[in-house]
Amino acid sequence: MHRLLAGIALVWLAGCADGSGGRPAVDHLPVPQHPFLAPNGRSNMHNDAYMTDTYEIDGPAGKKPIVRLKSYADDINTCVTLAFDRQDRILTTSAVMLAFSILLLDPDSLEVLASYPLPPRDFTDPLFPYDDTSGATYFVLDDQDRVLLADADNALQIIRFDEETGEFEQVKRYDLSDHVVALDSPARDHVQMTIPDWAGERLWFTTRYGMVGTVEPDSGEVHTLELPGEEMQNSFAVGEDGVYIISDHAMYRFSSDPSGTPVVDWRTPYDRGTRIKPSNFNQGSGTTPQLFGELVAIGDNAEPRMNILFLKRSDGSEVCRIPVFADGLSTTENGLPGLVREGSHGLEYSVIVDNNYGIDRNNVLQDGRCWTDHVGGLVRVDAVPDASGNYTCKQVWESAEKSSQVLLKLSLSNGLLYVYTYEQLPDEEYSWYLTAVDFESGETVFSVPTGEGLDYTNFGPPLIIGPDGAAYLGTMGGLLRIQEGPS
Repeated sequence: MHRLLAGIALVWLAGCADGSGGRPAVDHLPVPQHPFLAPNGRSNMHNDAYMTDTYEIDGPAGKKPIVRLKSYADDINTCVTLAFDRQDRILTTSAVMLAFSILLLDPDSLEVLASYPLPPRDFTDPLFPYDDTSGATYFVLDDQDRVLLADADNALQIIRFDEETGEFEQVKRYDLSDHVVALDSPARDHVQMTIPDWAGERLWFTTRYGMVGTVEPDSGEVHTLELPGEEMQNSFAVGEDGVYIISDHAMYRFSSDPSGTPVVDWRTPYDRGTRIKPSNFNQGSGTTPQLFGELVAIGDNAEPRMNILFLKRSDGSEVCRIPVFADGLSTTENGLPGLVREGSHGLEYSVIVDNNYGIDRNNVLQDGRCWTDHVGGLVRVDAVPDASGNYTCKQVWESAEKSSQVLLKLSLSNGLLYVYTYEQLPDEEYSWYLTAVDFESGETVFSVPTGEGLDYTNFGPPLIIGPDGAAYLGTMGGLLRIQEGPS
């Protein structure tokens, strides 16, 4: 059956299955709230400081979907990170070719309420445009509704929206151009992102080519530690016990000494394979560390199959691992949505893995787009302890759904994993769908058609569930919203 007809059928079935629209919640332990970030689910592209990519609210049910695409330029434009302030307004990084800006959007009309320009990215940089994750691709919203970001000039900025003037204002700016790795032109190091530590005493940051640093907010004093020959392009996680950063060689937990200098608490190397796999930025893990309970989960870059690894947060030791997807056709450049819950012998852990193997970001504007050679697929992996406390990793289910490489999101309230999927059309264009997969079984619950063509194309910007229960994601045509219509 053509995917469009199948999608309509699945939407109809979802609407008929339960007259109330309710679905059972997933049993789980709550995610701790970082005291210096906005509430969980609102603060950054991975939702919280643990980078769980989960929500305590329902997303769309797929019954009476209303789809809207809002554009913010006449040319190609997209919205990357999205966050929501205490008034439920949207804060997003808007990218229009070279130009980046922070937008404040009305949650109902999606109209721009205020805009804050950011330094443009350098088009002579070898990473430009699709291998560069700097320049405010990542930002976090703090507990005062302030945006904390790293801009394309290698500065950390703190900005806020002034309710009286109706404009953004810069609260702080920290120039880090003297604290990056020196490279021969035209190559340059990039400050990737910043997050406050759990005590709110320091801002932590990373750079693409191996610098880890802290900034003391009041004085602006900077302390760094270089990881020579290592590269970091993923966002990082912050817990009560330290800062969790993955490079293309190893997984780390950092703390800081009294001066603020980063200290390696532990370092766990992983199998980085022999090559940069199709869809990856470098020869290493494409995952953001996922914190939960006593463990942290990551993916490696091994051959013939990538592995999902579960490590102890206390010392970085491995408790179990499992290879996923097919030989020679497995990788992810994505987060690992997941949860922890009580089991019969202790805490049990689950993550969802998105197979991105074969996606070519650099071909997004060419014939066939990015997905001609994409393998696709999703798996759920659990780490389960036995009576003696030893863990076993097991694959619970596998789905054939092909994600665009959107950042997946899991609603713990209704048990649905939200994915942006596609079908290639005869003219080599694509039709696009918001697809929901059942967390417990891996079965596809519904698939809502959103549109066809380049304007509806997503190749990485995250899927976000707003406080209104709508799904939002950036496409090449702007900001896409899928929400439930009136019952």
